[in-house]
Amino acid sequence: MKSCSMEDLVEQYSDSVYRYCKSIAFTLEDAEDLYQQTFLKAFELRNKIIADKNPKAYLLSIATNIWKNHKSKYARRERIAPTISSDAEGIQIEDVQAGTDVLEQIVKEEQLEQLRRCVELLPEKHKQVITLFYAGELSLEEIAKVLKIPKGTVKSRLHKAKEQLKKEMEGSR
Repeated sequence: MKSCSMEDLVEQYSDSVYRYCKSIAFTLEDAEDLYQQTFLKAFELRNKIIADKNPKAYLLSIATNIWKNHKSKYARRERIAPTISSDAEGIQIEDVQAGTDVLEQIVKEEQLEQLRRCVELLPEKHKQVITLFYAGELSLEEIAKVLKIPKGTVKSRLHKAKEQLKKEMEGSR
């Protein structure tokens, strides 16, 4: 049982962890903070991350737990003293590639934004599973380990989440 070096963890899993953080966070800044906090926590726990025990799932579970804590603290603060957001969020088109039709790029961005909004409407347990499966690229077994639930429950939640997303996406057209 050999623990992973931080260099190996960052080199192998940074893209997956960043993509996962972007998919669950509300803003790009939140995603970047979550990403950094995840690897800081991983550094603290580096002796517990075993190379042959799926370090990617361990990292994503760290990110999930940090995000859950952040959201509960935020919700508690909002109940005590609500904040008002001053910036208007709009669709940003980044990296429009040469030769790519701009209109096509805008439509893709709008569809992705619509999907993100629909995912946000899912119950938390379904949102976690769908995000870990698609953004985290984890298998059903890995998701079960991260969330500490049976594999059958993961399958059921994933199926229900997909059905609900399909219904929401069709209804908003």
